[in-house]
Amino acid sequence: MRSTSIFGRWLAAAAGNLLMIAPISVVPGTTGTAAAAVGTSTAAANRYRTVTDFDPGWLFNYGDASGAGGASYNDGGWRKLSVPHDWSIEGRTPPSNPFSQSAPSTGRGGYLPSGIGWYRKHFSLGALPAGRKVFLEFDGVMANASVYVNGTLIGTHPYGYTGFRYDITAAAKFGGADNVVAVKTDTTSQPASRYYTGAGIHRDVRLIATDPVHVGQWATRVTTPGNNTVRAETTVVNEGGSAASVSVQGMLSDPGGAALPAVTTAAKTIAAGASATFAYDVPVHSPKLWDLANPNLYSLATTVLAAGTAVDDDVTSVGIRTLTFDASTGMSLNGKNVKFQGVALHQDFHGLGMAAPQRAVQRRLAQLKALGVNAIRTAHDPPSPAFLELTDRMGFLVLDEFFDVWTRHKYADVGDYATYFGRTAAAPTGTPAVPGANGSVPWYQVDATSVIMRDRNHPSVAMWSTGNEIRDPIATRTPLLTRMVAIAHSLDPGRPVTQALFRPGDSGDVTGATRTIVDVFGGNYRPDEVIRAMKMSPARPGLFTEMGTDTSAWTKVKNNPGVTGLFVWTGAAYLGEADGLWPRGETDFGLLDGVGTARPIAYSWQRAWGAPPTSPPPTGTTASQVVLNPDHSTVSTDIDDVSYVKATVADSSGRVVTGSSAAITFGISGPGVLVAVDSGSPVQETFRGSVRKAYQGVAYALVRATGAGTITVTASAGGLRLGSTTLTGTAAPFVPCSGSCD
Repeated sequence: MRSTSIFGRWLAAAAGNLLMIAPISVVPGTTGTAAAAVGTSTAAANRYRTVTDFDPGWLFNYGDASGAGGASYNDGGWRKLSVPHDWSIEGRTPPSNPFSQSAPSTGRGGYLPSGIGWYRKHFSLGALPAGRKVFLEFDGVMANASVYVNGTLIGTHPYGYTGFRYDITAAAKFGGADNVVAVKTDTTSQPASRYYTGAGIHRDVRLIATDPVHVGQWATRVTTPGNNTVRAETTVVNEGGSAASVSVQGMLSDPGGAALPAVTTAAKTIAAGASATFAYDVPVHSPKLWDLANPNLYSLATTVLAAGTAVDDDVTSVGIRTLTFDASTGMSLNGKNVKFQGVALHQDFHGLGMAAPQRAVQRRLAQLKALGVNAIRTAHDPPSPAFLELTDRMGFLVLDEFFDVWTRHKYADVGDYATYFGRTAAAPTGTPAVPGANGSVPWYQVDATSVIMRDRNHPSVAMWSTGNEIRDPIATRTPLLTRMVAIAHSLDPGRPVTQALFRPGDSGDVTGATRTIVDVFGGNYRPDEVIRAMKMSPARPGLFTEMGTDTSAWTKVKNNPGVTGLFVWTGAAYLGEADGLWPRGETDFGLLDGVGTARPIAYSWQRAWGAPPTSPPPTGTTASQVVLNPDHSTVSTDIDDVSYVKATVADSSGRVVTGSSAAITFGISGPGVLVAVDSGSPVQETFRGSVRKAYQGVAYALVRATGAGTITVTASAGGLRLGSTTLTGTAAPFVPCSGSCD
């Protein structure tokens, strides 16, 4: 099971009672499909919040389906799958090639398909008491997600990179009755981006059941002033029918699991339909700090007590650290100067598309860390909570970016976020209220609010970026930037805001209002303009938010103490931004290619950043065999796990023959399945099936277990000796690593 969201992995109640996550059991569905039963855990758990992993057990239909939002729709012929799922990367009829030169997404979207896809899931609320509040939470759906429960349209959410939570209590059927949630995804309006965005429920889903008196959505905020105190503030809402006397108890556990003394607030009376905010401090002696080398994580369990009885829990991962920014000295982490040795990353994972297992994400981050990378810019959209859990655990800093466009489309991308940026958000938005807003608000304020509230407790998040190379004129941008910075400062006053500015000297940002609105002056490819803006009064720290691969830029960072670092474009290859490049579906950007092979420029940055040196593998000239090597010899049935089995076209000594593009045919036997086949090639080719051409002598089979036992993988190519390897399949859940790992 993937560990996700602020409600997280381990839910501990007061007085040592464990809040058990409601399990999923399989019961007959009304249309012959499986249905998940919710609320069937112990009686004690029914008094607290239950968080059910809602990723398994979905049904999928490629294309529109009239009436599919209805409760009685016959979905018996739909495909069974788990989410996260990206239907664009696989196409309508996998393993057929999904790429098309005439695709409406154009080369900017990687020549991959777009349109409508439907998902349905049957579930039972089991023994869940009728008095509970029930919510569906999505971490991201691409795009224009319309969510129905038992035939009732609950809401529509346009932006594919932001999470949302819908209250489905009124539409749900309690007891053992069949419930069905249906989600329509629509990426028809194209081009929709300058790069590949995928399609479908591409992030995690969970079902949350709470007492009517409960912690609000993303309503806990944690800071660590002085590195010796954990300060928590949480808002409790009363959605019951009468007033309640409420207090909050906080229990902090150290990285080893040992609990510190609990702290309980004074009680407050919360009227029905009202809310109240509680604040408390937990002193920490000899804290284990979070930093890049030792990313120690505490866990804070916040328990809501109504009339002295525990009714709800909120669990927050906490990294105790101090991150400061200064115009003269730049950035300091726990009192030590540090620079962003950063790369920008788009969010696709080549053959896995936008729905990558956590193991794949962890693998990429580990590969980048080996090059000396310590920071990620989430270009140019908000990341998933699952991604930030890994950056917390592995010791990265993150520049969390909101948007690639504001009111003006880039190019002729009629489906990009500019379509929604200023449009009034339809209720329910599925997100908390925008601070300082009265009445209706535009989507950009809703989405900015949700990103900040959802991500603000992650110690890895160092800074917010309001946008990338925004093309609106400065007269339009200034009030919009002012509003976004105000939202950020209201919800998260301790974290700075920047923007990846486009030609700031030419656009009026260096001498105009932008320089004093942002906390850190950022600019793309114009380092001298960033330095000039930094030195004007009042001085600001600076950031090279995007730079090319020439390592000379790092010298400029080192020679200017107020410059907090840079982000190289890009850390890894990505699909799209390839208009006019057919049959290529991507460009040549990236220190790593699409499957993680380091390119020559990567080693230059490794040296510049002072990381332990590595070198490319030795090469041969005459191919004689295929050699197989899995990156992990044990692989789980967990959807978050995958093993990258590398097939190398090699000479008799095992050296890679980089000139080979031989077609590799993979075979698999035992309790395993080929999730995808892949290589670093920028030329379009299906990622499904069992055959993939080697690129520079290398191809990959991505394998997941279907059960426990020995999995045998083979790889063959014409005239070459067969390669074979074995993996051990297990049903044990995937557990992410910590620090420099993988």
